[in-house]
Amino acid sequence: MKLRCVNLVSADPAALSRFYSLVLRAACTEIVPGRFEVAVGDLFIVITHTAAPTPVNPDSCGLEFEVEDVDAEYARLVAAGVEIPSPPVTYPWQWRAIGFRDPDGNAVELVQYVGE
Repeated sequence: MKLRCVNLVSADPAALSRFYSLVLRAACTEIVPGRFEVAVGDLFIVITHTAAPTPVNPDSCGLEFEVEDVDAEYARLVAAGVEIPSPPVTYPWQWRAIGFRDPDGNAVELVQYVGE
């Protein structure tokens, strides 16, 4: 068994898909009107339209992506206008990370293993 996709709903799926395309450096395709897909390796992030407000619990699960260089990604995203509340931090468990929220409030983390 493997995870195939993560589904996100949004009142503005086009804007959310542009955000993930920027963050993930991946093409986003509108499969049918209001349904977008962004491929990340073997996984797809599927973004669909919802008319209902969907509040995000700040303690809910988020999306975490491993990158080669967290510091470079931090600089790139800040230069592109993505709001990241604090610079990269290295945790005692040997991962370096930045955390931020997508335009709909979902938690996103970019991480890099810095241990031996």
